[in-house]
Amino acid sequence: MAGILGCILGLLFLPPLISLIANGLHAGLPALSEIGIKHLSTLVLKTILLAFFSTTWATILALPFAWLVIRTNIPWRGLWRWVGTIPLAIPSYIGALTYITLLGPAGIVNDVIRSITGDLTPWVNIYGFWGGVFVLGSFTYPIMFLFLTSALEHTNPALEEAASSLGLGRLGVFLHVTLPLLRPTMLASGLLIFLYAISDFGALSLLRVQVLTTEIYHQLNTRFDQDAAALLSCFLVGIAIIVLIGQRVLLGKRHYTTVTGNARESRPLDLGPWRWPALAWILLVLTISFFLPLALLLYQSGVSTLLINVLQKQWPFMANSLWIGSLTATLAISLGAAVAYISQRLEPWAGRPLSNITQIGYAIPGTVLGLSLILLYNTYVPWLYGSVAVIILAYLIRFLTEAVQSSKAALTSIHPTLEEAARSLGTRTFGVVSRIVVPITKPALLAGWALVFISAMKELDATLLLRPAGFDTIPVRIYIHTVEAEYSTAAVMSIVLIVATAVPWLVISTMRERHLI
Repeated sequence: MAGILGCILGLLFLPPLISLIANGLHAGLPALSEIGIKHLSTLVLKTILLAFFSTTWATILALPFAWLVIRTNIPWRGLWRWVGTIPLAIPSYIGALTYITLLGPAGIVNDVIRSITGDLTPWVNIYGFWGGVFVLGSFTYPIMFLFLTSALEHTNPALEEAASSLGLGRLGVFLHVTLPLLRPTMLASGLLIFLYAISDFGALSLLRVQVLTTEIYHQLNTRFDQDAAALLSCFLVGIAIIVLIGQRVLLGKRHYTTVTGNARESRPLDLGPWRWPALAWILLVLTISFFLPLALLLYQSGVSTLLINVLQKQWPFMANSLWIGSLTATLAISLGAAVAYISQRLEPWAGRPLSNITQIGYAIPGTVLGLSLILLYNTYVPWLYGSVAVIILAYLIRFLTEAVQSSKAALTSIHPTLEEAARSLGTRTFGVVSRIVVPITKPALLAGWALVFISAMKELDATLLLRPAGFDTIPVRIYIHTVEAEYSTAAVMSIVLIVATAVPWLVISTMRERHLI
């Protein structure tokens, strides 16, 4: 099985990677001297620091949020559990646009301050490094939130209750029991956020943050230098590899498993009067990441008649996004779960390299990936070039690691003795997977499916380059309307994108709350 998966992933990932590396090596010292070692060092350092601080900010938002909605009696926690994931539906470039509208030098906040004080100097400015950190962390924290809520549900509450009975207070239980059990989940989701941050272009370009991705775009679209862009992309891949090695070292040979197949649901912790400050924190997080951007989009979209007209005209493009996102998510979770199971259970020596190669694909910017696939398929497989299949292949390369990481995080909470016991009773591998592994990990697998679906729905860069003539998606239409200064239509399409990605997650959350899955 590992051999078959290896062939599939090899054909999927290796050609664009080899093309990318070959072009980078071909560029060599001339491109490096043209870019400048000092400038390149600055770009690499800024890219790493921005990704690190974005991941830190996302963790600050996600960890308390997830713990409050799973472990406490905070009011309406089921509602917050669902709403907390919706910011994933807002692409980072749309989030950047909304905050530029609010906090830019000519934004709403500065206009209000000018009208009061008469001072023309901007008081707030979202542009720059810290604006990029704020936007990327605010719109990627749901990745960690998704992983943490699933992990907290599958952590046996008896462990925390035992620690509490031994005299540990609430903070001690969290620090010494809950947090260590969540460490692999935090590292897996933090890895995805970090890789997303180093490969993001749209938001950072709008916020005028000069990092590797914006320099790659500059080399491609201003200097038309594909070799220099490939060389810079090789540095992104190198950063991704170093981060993967770091994750492996941090986890080491530690085990984070719960020996149970069906842990009972934990009794919500009574926060007493602290329920309301906790609720205020959740509302603050959601205001930053969802309520405020949505309000600005609604403000820009205008009257409801515009919404109806846009829906009538843009429906074919919405259908394109829905079916291609669903197909990609289904393929990704099927492949990702198989890769995760092989790497965790069957053949770690073969499965772990397969898992690692999927994560490298996540770090390749969509623009560079699109160009690599164009060069490859236009030259060697012309009958495939210009078809929707190439878009699906690009989405799988970009987002398969999300499915792998969500599956691996779920498997770490299942002790292998459960499967060994089933095998000792004569159950074969397929039966073990279908009767034990899948039922226990089903919520995490569905969460992984939703994560890939949302990511595919809002992908822009690769789609712009690879789409066949006449095949547009919602993000492409948002981009086109924005370039054409049709901001009201772009805002309406942005709202449609949010709704289209929120509804599937609402269905999954509702089924999980009612214990249907």
